[in-house]
Amino acid sequence: MKIYFYKGNENILEGKDEEPLVKITESFSKVLDGKNLSFLLGCGCSSYFKDKIEVGIPTMGSLAKEFLTADSFSADKEWLKTFLRLDIENEKFAKNLESFLSALHSMYYFYESTGLTIEPYAINLYEIIKKTKNFLISKCLNESNRDNENDNDLVKLYMLFYRKLLYRSSNLPKPNIFTTNYDLYSEIALDNLGIHYVNGFSGGIKKYFNPTIFNYVLAEKMDLSQTKMSPIDNFIYLYKIHGSLNWIQDDKDLKLFKVREIQETTFEKLSKEEVVMIHPTPLKYNASLGSPYSDLFREFQKKLMQNNNVLISIGYSFSDEHINNLIYQAFTIPSFRLIVMGDPENNNEIEKLKSLNDPRIWIIGGTLDDSINLHYFNGFVEKILPDLSNDDLDKKLETTFLELIRKHE
Repeated sequence: MKIYFYKGNENILEGKDEEPLVKITESFSKVLDGKNLSFLLGCGCSSYFKDKIEVGIPTMGSLAKEFLTADSFSADKEWLKTFLRLDIENEKFAKNLESFLSALHSMYYFYESTGLTIEPYAINLYEIIKKTKNFLISKCLNESNRDNENDNDLVKLYMLFYRKLLYRSSNLPKPNIFTTNYDLYSEIALDNLGIHYVNGFSGGIKKYFNPTIFNYVLAEKMDLSQTKMSPIDNFIYLYKIHGSLNWIQDDKDLKLFKVREIQETTFEKLSKEEVVMIHPTPLKYNASLGSPYSDLFREFQKKLMQNNNVLISIGYSFSDEHINNLIYQAFTIPSFRLIVMGDPENNNEIEKLKSLNDPRIWIIGGTLDDSINLHYFNGFVEKILPDLSNDDLDKKLETTFLELIRKHE
């Protein structure tokens, strides 16, 4: 697959002698210098193969295939088809585990709304939902690969991503990272790098959700005799808009927000808790009206509506209508730009974006040296995202200085 860089529906690399990767990286250098910068990380970012073996977290299609075709699920599969007329071999379910969960939740909602949850059908349906959700939690925890450090390369990839973002100019607003992923790879990478991040939780021993913290900034005092402050450089805003593996529902304490962040993230612990995760179900619009989802989506919309905002999507398939609608609304702002790392030939939604022929929509991808897919997370981080290390910064400053001298001669 050749490298492509669409602005609208025009591939600006065609007919050019310039090295394609150089053109793309130069464009991204300018993007990083923009005022407001946001990223949207989808499930594809945590999928990682080592020697052709998945050591990260499989995508929803792979998870669906593994779960729905397992021998241990065969009895449930037959019951769903016989009594609820739900055929899980339907392509919609076979390729997306969240779509399957969506159907189950919709059916169970009927029993809840009519007060029939003690009926045998409802009880059996609830057990299947619980079994599916526990499978999803187990896979997203990825304990086997985390325990033996098989996923070290994925952790290092996330660390490289966040380290590169740190070199963005300190005079610009801090970058916003929005993710639909439940996993903890962002948090692990940020902790390893010693980067401070705001994820919507405050407190000490017990951290509870508090959306006002997204308005805070971490700053250092510049002058002991005055109240002069300067925001610190190593700071990131992290928004997990579908929830997280380490968020649980806690009704024990008298708190305005009942969502608590826990540190013990083992399957044994989480399987006993009401883990706060949201799936793209038909009920999502109702579910997301409640906290923390309403607050997180409000922050997403608020950031998108800022002037001169750039949203870069990676590993996101545009299969979530709720998120898509907020992105499409942002196009009412003339200065908004959307950069999609994706393949329009294999994704109908990305193809639709391309067909709009809007130069504010960039679509980038392709294969480098027949081995590295630029629209994958590793291709983007390693080959496209500029590394403005100190040496690069010095070189950039020197070039700018010499250019200023030349203009004034």
